[in-house]
Amino acid sequence: MTLTALILGTSVLSVADAQQQPFPRERTQARSCADVDWNQDMITNHPRLIEACQEVVVVREQNWARFQAAFTRVEADGNVLFSIRDSRNRPIENVVLEPATGQVAYIDNRAVPFAQLRRDQVVNLYVPEGQYGFVSQPGAPLEEIAIVRRAPSTPAATSPAPVRTAATQPRADVLPATASPLPWFAFAGLLSLFGALTVRLIRRSQAC
Repeated sequence: MTLTALILGTSVLSVADAQQQPFPRERTQARSCADVDWNQDMITNHPRLIEACQEVVVVREQNWARFQAAFTRVEADGNVLFSIRDSRNRPIENVVLEPATGQVAYIDNRAVPFAQLRRDQVVNLYVPEGQYGFVSQPGAPLEEIAIVRRAPSTPAATSPAPVRTAATQPRADVLPATASPLPWFAFAGLLSLFGALTVRLIRRSQAC
C-alpha cells in the first residue's frame, strides 16, 4: 500500500512539473525585402533603389525596409543628399530628401542633426511599407517621413569650342594673268616696220 501511494505521488508530481514548463513560443518566418508591398511610385522612379534594401524590421505588425545611406551634404534649401549603398557598400543611387520638421539622423541610438553628419558617414534610413519616403527610425509617425526629391542631374559635359584654322586655298590650275599686253604691241610694231622696209627694198629694186 505504501509503495503504491509512493508511485502514485511521484506520477502526480511529474505531471505537475510538466504542466509548469512553458511551451515553446510560435515563431513566425522572418520577412524579407521581397515580402514588402512597395509604393508604386517608388518602384517606377527608383527600381534600383529597392534592390538595395538590407532587411525588413517589423514594428507593430508593419514592415519597415532598412537602407544604408552615406551622407553627402545639406543643400542650401535644407534638403539632404544621400548616397544609398548596397550590402557591399557600393553606391546604388543618389537621393535628395526633404526632411520633415525636426527630423534627425540616429547614430548608435543618438539623435544627430543632418548638418552635423560627416561626409560619407553611413546612417540607417527606413521606408514604411506602402509609403514613398524615408524615416530615421522604424515605427516613427508618418508625419516624420522625408519626401523623396529627384537627385540633381549631372551637368552635361560642354564640348570644347571648335578651333578655327586658316582655310588652305586650293592650288589654281591656271597661272594668274599677271603679264602685260605691251610686249605684244611692240612685237606687232616690229613686224610692221620690217614689212615696210621689205616693201621699200622691193620697189627700189624694180626701179633700177
